[in-house]
Amino acid sequence: MKRKRMLALILAAGILCTCFPAKHAQAASFEDISGHWAYDYIIQATDRGFFSGTSSTTFSPNKIMTRAMFVSVLASYSGENISGYTTNKFQDVPKDAWYAHAVAWAYRMGIAFGVTGTKFGPNERVSREQLAVLMIRFANYQQFVLPRVREGKLFADSGKCSEYALDSVYTLYRAGIVNGINNSNYNPKGSTTRAEAAVILCQYANAAAKKTSSSERIPLISHRGYSSGAPENTMPAFTLAVQRGYQMIETDVMFTKDGVPVLIHDSKIDRTSNGSGKVSNMTYAQLKTYDFSYVDGKDFSAYRGTRIPTFEEFAAFCAKNNVHPFIELKVQMTEAQIHKLTDIATKYGIQYQSTWISFNYGNLKYVKSSQPQSSLCLLTDRVTSQMLSYAAQLKNTVNTVCLGANEMYLKPADRARCLSKHIPLGVWTVNDVPWAVTQANTCAQYITTDGLTWGNLYR
Repeated sequence: MKRKRMLALILAAGILCTCFPAKHAQAASFEDISGHWAYDYIIQATDRGFFSGTSSTTFSPNKIMTRAMFVSVLASYSGENISGYTTNKFQDVPKDAWYAHAVAWAYRMGIAFGVTGTKFGPNERVSREQLAVLMIRFANYQQFVLPRVREGKLFADSGKCSEYALDSVYTLYRAGIVNGINNSNYNPKGSTTRAEAAVILCQYANAAAKKTSSSERIPLISHRGYSSGAPENTMPAFTLAVQRGYQMIETDVMFTKDGVPVLIHDSKIDRTSNGSGKVSNMTYAQLKTYDFSYVDGKDFSAYRGTRIPTFEEFAAFCAKNNVHPFIELKVQMTEAQIHKLTDIATKYGIQYQSTWISFNYGNLKYVKSSQPQSSLCLLTDRVTSQMLSYAAQLKNTVNTVCLGANEMYLKPADRARCLSKHIPLGVWTVNDVPWAVTQANTCAQYITTDGLTWGNLYR
């Protein structure tokens, strides 16, 4: 996969930096592109061999792209030798067809599938929404995280976009690779012309050739601190997260028997300490006697003697290090307990740079009542109509509300519903690099991870 990525970068850099006089002269001789709005992109695309003319003197910029044409263009862009790729899956793809290897390659790489279980539809047109989906899959195949150069956008005619494609259109627009028609509509069902495909391939290549700036990256949230390097939900883990460059840290809050908010994920201390028992049955003084460097049998011997931190310690740490905390309210809490937490956040001046998260809708209602301007995130395993309704009810005129969904269950239709309802979406917990790339190339606002860093995702 790294070799494929390197080939793609070489090709992309070539589009921006390399001159091919002979090919350029050939492209410039096309009689039907003079004065065309996509002239420069057509020249670039033909220079790099993504496209050739339909004859020695014509490019046919307004000719409709077919599925066979487009996967062949992607195969050419990839730089991969596709001569060994074959498939018997599609009855309408003859083995000796000029596009047979490209279809087999695209299918094997997860870029293009059939229009049915046994037909590829090589001569069917590529609609504008289908092109968006294919380009996102191609980026995932290349392990290229698309930059976030502008706010994502729902076009005026987004209601006409298929659920499976809306997220891809949104994501490609955010990356600066596609635009709308008169910056208003996208025309998702409309056909893709050769000129439009040339523009999009060149825009993609331009993005691939540039280094992604920090402001163009997807935000990463350090789950329970840098828990792959230090005991979870401890001050060493939070410190390590800051050292690794995280600006957002997630933690879990529970209350002790004597009303002290402490940071721990489980209701019991058995998994993460050398002790045993429920947090709610122990005083803070009792909890301080245990060592919280024993986590899931991992060797955290370098952190022996680590104690359970209080929420107040964490709030002070976030204020000092300019960290945006994602504070998970683990169990159903009383209104008084929520007020205690929001008062601590206010004491340390982090009330407007915190996000309160919970699976419990009631907890977030209390936060909304206590601090109307606070950011809220309703956690869920699956995106359902009920969860979307709850998220909408948590909104007011001054706060922001998102859904934090389990990455294992998310489907394109789920993302489409969140986009249509104007509910931002985050995903948890992602620790596999290829899967993180796939999640980053969606409308996801952030990714929660145990240890991935931007160095894993971006060059």
